Amino acid sequence: MKQTSPISSHPTPLDVNSVRTKGEKYVHTGFTSEEVAILRELIREYVLLDDQQDSHKDALYQRVVTLKAGKKVRKTIVINEEVGALLDRFADHQKFNKSDLMEIAILDLVKKYSE
Repeated sequence: MKQTSPISSHPTPLDVNSVRTKGEKYVHTGFTSEEVAILRELIREYVLLDDQQDSHKDALYQRVVTLKAGKKVRKTIVINEEVGALLDRFADHQKFNKSDLMEIAILDLVKKYSE
């Protein structure tokens, strides 16, 4: 993350007019122009990262839905337990069928190493 200016390790005193009391807690309601610039940069980077993650998910979704329909065959594989758990979590989180994900992974592997 690119930082626009150095941040002091000393706490900035709060302007009494920019703080309101809510019970015993204080809520800061004003930001300096430097703080606003930093927050805007953080938001911009977060949105870019989120958009990239969405585009990767969209690309994977497109690959899954364009898999050739046809006769399927059951293959039993033996993989490391942690890798299996990773696949389970990923498939559940992304809402994809594990068989489709494995098919894409195998196609990518064969394409990459058969040349």
